Order: sequence, then C-alpha cells, then structure tokens
Amino acid sequence: MSPETHLVSSPPKSRWYTHSYDGRTLYQFVALCAPLLPRALRFGIARVVADFYQRRMPAEYTAVQRNLAHILPDADPATIQQTVRSLFRHFAYYFADLLSLNRQSVEVQQRHVRHIHNFARFQPILEAHQGFVAATAHLGNWELAGRLLSPFGKTVHVIISPEQHAVVRRLLQGENQSPSLRFVSNDNTGGFVQLLMALRRGDVVAVQMDRATGHRSDIAVDFFGKPVEFPVGPFILARAAGVPVIPFFCLLRPDYFYEMHIGEVIPVERGGEDVALRQMVRVLEHYIAMAPDQWFNFYDVWNTPAATH
Repeated sequence: MSPETHLVSSPPKSRWYTHSYDGRTLYQFVALCAPLLPRALRFGIARVVADFYQRRMPAEYTAVQRNLAHILPDADPATIQQTVRSLFRHFAYYFADLLSLNRQSVEVQQRHVRHIHNFARFQPILEAHQGFVAATAHLGNWELAGRLLSPFGKTVHVIISPEQHAVVRRLLQGENQSPSLRFVSNDNTGGFVQLLMALRRGDVVAVQMDRATGHRSDIAVDFFGKPVEFPVGPFILARAAGVPVIPFFCLLRPDYFYEMHIGEVIPVERGGEDVALRQMVRVLEHYIAMAPDQWFNFYDVWNTPAATH
C-alpha cells in the first residue's frame, strides 16, 4: 500500500475524540432554535451556555488550561483562567454560527466577514484556475472559511472525520447544500484518488491540520516547544497533484464579525512533504498565538497518544 492511501482510506485505530458538545440532541436543539433568533441574542445565550458547560466539563477545562500554558508560557494563572473562559465562550459563539450563519446563503455569510488579509497572494492562483489544498485548523470558524471559498468558482471538498451520529453530519452539511461544497470522510476508501482528481481539475481540498489521524503517515513535529504528531497526508496529496498548500483561517473579532487570514503559499516538492508540514506548523503557531482563545481542542494536545483525538 502506497503512503498516499493513508490520507483517507485507513480509519484511525481508535475513535475520534469527542466531548460533551458532540451529540445529536444538542446539535438538533441548536439547529432548530438558533436560526430563529437574532445573532446578538444567539450569542448572549451562547455565553450563558458556555459558562454552564465549562463548570461541568472538568476534564476538558483542565486540558484547555494545559494547552494554553504551552501556548502562553509567560501568562500568570489569572490570565490563563480568563483565557479558558473566553475559549469556552468563543466555541459557543462558533457553535451557534455553525448551525445558523454557516447554513445560510453565501451572500449573508459574506456580510459577516469584514476583511480578507493577504488576498493579493491568493488572487493569481484563482486567476490561473489552479487547484490547491486549503489548510486550516480547529481555530475560529474553520467551516465558514471553507464555505467562503466556493464563490470564487471553486468546488471545495472538505475532509471531515466520521461523526458519531449520522444526523450530526446532515446538520453540518445543511438541507440546501451548495453543489460547490462537498464533504469527504477521511475513512472513505478510494478517497485519495477522488481528491487527487479534484485537485487536478482545479478544485480545492480543505483539511484541518492540527490533529493526527492515527495513520502511519503522521509524523512528530515540534509544536510550541514540544513534539506533537501531525498528518503529512495532505502534503502527499498536494505533491501528487502538483498543487500548493495555502493556510486559511477565519477568526472572530471583538465586534463579532469575522476576518479571513490567508497565509504564505507553501509549495510541496517531491521528498519535501515533511518540510512543507513543518512550515505549516510554524504558520499554525503564529495564528494560534494570535487568537489562543479560538483554538478549540478540548484534550491535552501534548499528552495524548495519536489516533485518540
């Protein structure tokens, strides 16, 4: 079996990490109620729910504290606690938008984005009708970032993990899903060939880079001073297709509008996939440090074996 097949064809050795926010009942409730409320009211309720959840998720609360201690080594305990509280609230805001704003038309979504940073470095690739791998993370509203690529005439193939409940995936995709946005499970047999052909057609493959998959192609990279395993599969895919990797992040501002951040284009040379991955990890560090309270991993990233998160 070639290393390329590890991108999507082999399932992780153990289940994807889940937490109390993951669940059919909660998703259904938010999906039903959120679109009926003004966004300001949605966020007010989300803030109350976040404060409730953080007191009832001691393991996740402790894990987030430890993660932030790695990211903010000079922060005092009070600052860490304040950032933890802000992180839970930001995740609740994102969760409310995930099942309301993210499921609306692109025109409505665009009205909630105030600025796109470094669009000039992205424009030549758009004009050349070139495919690329859009690399993001569990940082900010990653799902909205993928949706906002579709108006540029690109079909976006979003790689997602197998969800615990099929209904959750249906809610994430929406009832009136745009044909230019497609979801591909990372345990889909034959998925590598499917995505390779898509990239060669000029499509986009969007993938979150900050969690190991449990495949043999995961490699350890220094991350905020300590090794963490990251997936090299997306870089193998990009190299095979002859396309670059472009970092994308969608962060929430204090005024509750979003900003898109486009990182430096990362070319992937044959035999240099691990080099490109390390470059992407440096980019991740930069944007996570910019918004540590919007990096949503509720497990101890530096002390969790691969394939368990």
